[in-house]
Amino acid sequence: MDVQDPPITGPAATPGRSPSAATVPVREAGPAAAPERARPVAPGGGAPRSVGIAAEGDPAASITPKPGRRLQLRLIMIPVGLVVLAVAAYIGITFYRDGLLYVSTDNAQLTGTPVQVGALAPGRVASLTPRVGAAVHKGDVLAQVELPTQVGTTPTGAPRMEFLDDSDTRVLVTAPIDGVVIAEPGAVGSTVTAGQPIITLVDPTHLWVNANIEETKVARLKVGQEVDVHVDALGTSVPGRVEAITPATAASFSLIPQSNASANYTKVTQLVPVRIAVNLQGQTALLNGSVSVRVHVGE
Repeated sequence: MDVQDPPITGPAATPGRSPSAATVPVREAGPAAAPERARPVAPGGGAPRSVGIAAEGDPAASITPKPGRRLQLRLIMIPVGLVVLAVAAYIGITFYRDGLLYVSTDNAQLTGTPVQVGALAPGRVASLTPRVGAAVHKGDVLAQVELPTQVGTTPTGAPRMEFLDDSDTRVLVTAPIDGVVIAEPGAVGSTVTAGQPIITLVDPTHLWVNANIEETKVARLKVGQEVDVHVDALGTSVPGRVEAITPATAASFSLIPQSNASANYTKVTQLVPVRIAVNLQGQTALLNGSVSVRVHVGE
């Protein structure tokens, strides 16, 4: 009869788990001692890891910023914040100062009075001497107009007129002022009536600025105040002076004036035309070109 080995009374090994991953048996310190929980043994038989403490090399350990890094960030943000605050204060002070010392607007144009020149008698344009942009002087010949010649009569007795070229009478059209040619409404060979414009001139020394100022600011303006005029076409500023303040709003001169008879009324700030004399200092500017004005109203 074979002798069998006594059965093992210890904890049985769990199938599928390696011996290194086995739990440490609970030891009893006495009848009054509380049982200890089994602590997981690290793989490979190493010492057990403490709960809640990141081990060296753990990615979670690099999430917490270091105190030195926070200090560097503060040292960078403080100067940047001071610079932003200084810029904002400078802009605010400049805007407030400009509002006290100046009345400004971009709703302004450089304008003048175009002079339209034509023949005093009906005829046909034979020639045009100057071109657009040319400077002319008073008395210069601008165009020649041929007058028709009577070649007979109609059955009703009215004179019959025709152009005979060389034998036709020619009328000279001269410049009434010194100026610059800005347009040629007529063309060689076209028939014109008496007084019909053939050439348009403008005097560059008699240009002014027509600025539209809000009615809430016009009370601060006075005739004779100095003005800084920035001409966009020249890219520079020239001196000016308030010459006249129109005692009417710009809407008064429109073809269809606004009517407020309806019950649905919306109050709109009106614009007042202000004429500003400008010294272009011999520079050629564009008629009806855009300008910006700044009137000195501060003491």
